[in-house]
This record gives sequence, structure tokens and C-alpha cells, in this order.
Amino acid sequence: MGRLKGGANTDAEAEKLTLSQLELLISGAEWRFDHGSNSNARKLAFKRLTWLEAQRERLHDIPAPSRRLAGRQPPEPSES
Repeated sequence: MGRLKGGANTDAEAEKLTLSQLELLISGAEWRFDHGSNSNARKLAFKRLTWLEAQRERLHDIPAPSRRLAGRQPPEPSES
């Protein structure tokens, strides 16, 4: 993944961010994932989003939600 100007790209860079800065980057990645113009843009945004959420979990103990790219993994079994 290429460098994102103005954002964290390494664990060390993420450690320098405040929680509110990290939340802002996460919301931007969510928007890019939801509004991606093609599958490659959505895939890159998804990778970024899950990495940022993992950093938030590691640094601030906020659990990262379980996310999957549609069509990549089999659906989870439903509780019936």
C-alpha cells in the first residue's frame, strides 16, 4: 500500500496520533470503503480501515469490529 499523506502508515506513526485523530482517519477510510469507485479502491480502503481499527484497539483498548470483504470468505453460520 502506498504512503498516505497526512496519515499514519506505520505502528510508530500511529502511536503519535491522539484517539480523535485516529477516529478521523478511520471515518475517512470507512467513507472511502463505502464510496469506492471500483473494487480495487474499495479493497485498499478496506485494508486501511482494518489496519487503523487494529491500531486503535492496540493503543486505546477499543475493540475492532469484525469485518469481511464481501465475496472473499464464506458467510458466518447464522444462529437458528
